[in-house]
Amino acid sequence: MIRFEDLSVIPVGTVHSVIKLKDDMPVQGVTADIEVFMEYVDAMEGIEDYSHLFILSWLHEADRDVLKATPRKISPELPEKGIFSMRSPSRPNPIALTPVTLLGRSGRFLHVSNMDVIDGTPVLDIKPYHAGWDCIFSARNPDKTEKIKKMMPKDLKESFKREAFNYHGELCIGLAVAVRMAMVANQALETDLRVENVGIVIGKNPCISDSLIGITGARLGTHRLLYNLNPKITMANDSYSIFNDKKTIIFKLKRFMKDFFGVLECDANDLFNIEVI
Repeated sequence: MIRFEDLSVIPVGTVHSVIKLKDDMPVQGVTADIEVFMEYVDAMEGIEDYSHLFILSWLHEADRDVLKATPRKISPELPEKGIFSMRSPSRPNPIALTPVTLLGRSGRFLHVSNMDVIDGTPVLDIKPYHAGWDCIFSARNPDKTEKIKKMMPKDLKESFKREAFNYHGELCIGLAVAVRMAMVANQALETDLRVENVGIVIGKNPCISDSLIGITGARLGTHRLLYNLNPKITMANDSYSIFNDKKTIIFKLKRFMKDFFGVLECDANDLFNIEVI
């Protein structure tokens, strides 16, 4: 029988980050380095074969007595929830599970992105991310409509961008266009775009279509994903739709800009003819 007093963990490394204070950490994390201690270097063999990793770390500055909290980085006005239903850093055992992109390795240092723990955080373990096992695209989440309403537009845009990138795998112009569609549709439909009554109609551009699927979670099997069957469609009349049981937002591309950040920041009317029916 395992005795609880015998449970122990030994850090295998530490995080080096430009973020020193937990209140300064962006929701999406930052680029950081993970230093693996010398005695565990052999455990890194083969790690370069993976594009993504799970990092388990110990949130050493967390409050361990908290059982309920609000997502304060989103809005303190949101209702309290149990911390087991949240990603709050405050919890009885403050273990963080962070999926990161492995940007490269230099000896015993791993260069990663989307690392959301502060400088000096102890690393407990590193595990490979397996796409076929760890990506549960059909997973169901609670309706985030009220949470999204409290988010700053820049944070919502970053959230859409990450969801699109996680599915599409490339920060391209098409992804930026899809993010702008999602921003407009979220405001017009006033709902979380991943709920079961929101669907999409994809068009010709595979990058836009991929990204819309990633943002909305729409699938053929749930009848939330539709596509234009017209084989003669051209860029000039290429269109995409995001809809629910009350409204349909139709986006017709005006032009395909080549500046990624320009697409993300320009007026949506410069990108689309938008029709609401």
